[in-house]
Amino acid sequence: MQFYVLTLFPEMIRSIINTSITGRAVKNGFLSLETINIREYSTRKTNRVDDYPYGGGAGMVLEPEPVYQAIRAVEEKIGHKPRVVYMTPQAQVLNQTKVEELAREEELVLLCGHYEGIDERVLEEMVTDYISIGDYVLTGGELGAAVLIDAVSRFVPGVLSNEESSQFESLQDNLLEYPQYTRPEIWHEKKVPEVLLSGDHNRIEEWRHQKSIERTAERRPDLLAGSYQITCVTAGGNESSLLGGRILRKVTRYGKIMDYNRRKLQKTRMVMEKDELLLLVMDESSIAGSESEDAIPVEERFRNLYGNDTPVILIYEGSVQAEELLVFLRSRGFLPLEPEKLPFSASEDEITGTALNIRKKTLQI
Repeated sequence: MQFYVLTLFPEMIRSIINTSITGRAVKNGFLSLETINIREYSTRKTNRVDDYPYGGGAGMVLEPEPVYQAIRAVEEKIGHKPRVVYMTPQAQVLNQTKVEELAREEELVLLCGHYEGIDERVLEEMVTDYISIGDYVLTGGELGAAVLIDAVSRFVPGVLSNEESSQFESLQDNLLEYPQYTRPEIWHEKKVPEVLLSGDHNRIEEWRHQKSIERTAERRPDLLAGSYQITCVTAGGNESSLLGGRILRKVTRYGKIMDYNRRKLQKTRMVMEKDELLLLVMDESSIAGSESEDAIPVEERFRNLYGNDTPVILIYEGSVQAEELLVFLRSRGFLPLEPEKLPFSASEDEITGTALNIRKKTLQI
């Protein structure tokens, strides 16, 4: 990934990014960092790029033309209009879903303001994203840009030595990370929890999930509003089961998958609550009216599936009669969100994109 940072203080950005993990990634060619000094595009002989604000007030404002020309220089270099991110406290606070979304870009231009900000006209014309790293004001956007680069870089292939470290991060499920322990087993008369020494991976995952929920409720209860226990139900051929598993692994660490081709499940009453999310992965063979021998009427296949204002996202290849199914689910207490169309032969990149769409929808409920 290529980062272009427009700033008045290039050395500030370089000193941070060329250190530690990101520094190693730059050295090994997984990341590329180019800092652009906005002063180089000044229209004055003194290289000054700020002026007094119209209407009065304290401080200075960056002029539009130098910023415009700096961004245009990047556009000409890469041959297209890139995503331009302006670091500002007057924006939505950065979260993990946004980080993963930005990591899918080939290039990112980060614009760092200073003084009292930047002339609004150039922001309206050139900026695509406004991002804050918190509800406070810094002296400039450089530290925010460095934070964003560090967070995004963790999802760039090759940056981390352990790929699992970026796939299952704290906050992926909108939960804080569970407690971590290492040697010695007993320290200051405090013992490592027995479950972590058991070797039972299922019990360990259950313990970690529960501790994440408890810690989030204690320290960041606001995050729980966007946290859902996710169940993926698949119906149809084997391809739908495989696709469901691939999607679930990208969306959550703690989800469960159920194959509704099994008659036993179809006969078992299942009620989902409003803090749960149903992902329903289907193909045309599971819908009555198709030529498949496995086709079962919607009312029969899901007759024992109930929701309690439970959000549901239908994921299908494109030929399923989605509206009929969504009407039925709505009558059973589910809240259908916008469906996702995805081929069973989807690439990893398509799966990642769908997983991000699902997370965005849950944050908007």
